Amino acid sequence: MVLPKTNRRDFLKSSFIGLGGVMMLPSCLKNYTPWQFFTEDEAVCMGAICEQIIPADAHGPGATYAGVIFYIDKQLDEIFTGDQQDYREGLSAIQQTALALHGKKFEALEFEVQTGFLAQMEANALPGAHWEGIVSPSALFSKMIDHSMQGFYGSPRHGGNRHYISYQLMKLDYPYIVGQNRYRELQRN
Repeated sequence: MVLPKTNRRDFLKSSFIGLGGVMMLPSCLKNYTPWQFFTEDEAVCMGAICEQIIPADAHGPGATYAGVIFYIDKQLDEIFTGDQQDYREGLSAIQQTALALHGKKFEALEFEVQTGFLAQMEANALPGAHWEGIVSPSALFSKMIDHSMQGFYGSPRHGGNRHYISYQLMKLDYPYIVGQNRYRELQRN
């Protein structure tokens, strides 16, 4: 068998194209996820909990619109690293308890059932052995409330409070920060 004659330039060009395809293969196989800390299942469950803590109502949007889940996810990955295990084990215990009590994952429960579930969690009254050896349900729920409020009322630069929605709901002006040109202009007037 006679191979076709190739010049050095064609050989190098085809080698680089082949090498580029092989190098891109691992990144093509990765599933894209917007989460830094949460798994997809944890994020869905935590999103439902956040919406219970700060629900949308007739006055305006709640935690989901404000992106509170993104704030918590980002902070768990960067700042609240000491809370990672509590969230990981606690969200698992929440799902296991919801399945044992209602036959559904937490996020699939009706809103009122979720509310009752979280009331039991806050009172440390959830039945089952899913919570043994990990953070108490009330301690985790308290932490979730704190982090949700921080995500809703804090600066959008930290991952939550999309479009400063909490400021709009409270009818507050956009917060001026020293160092921004707008703040300097206000001081001159």
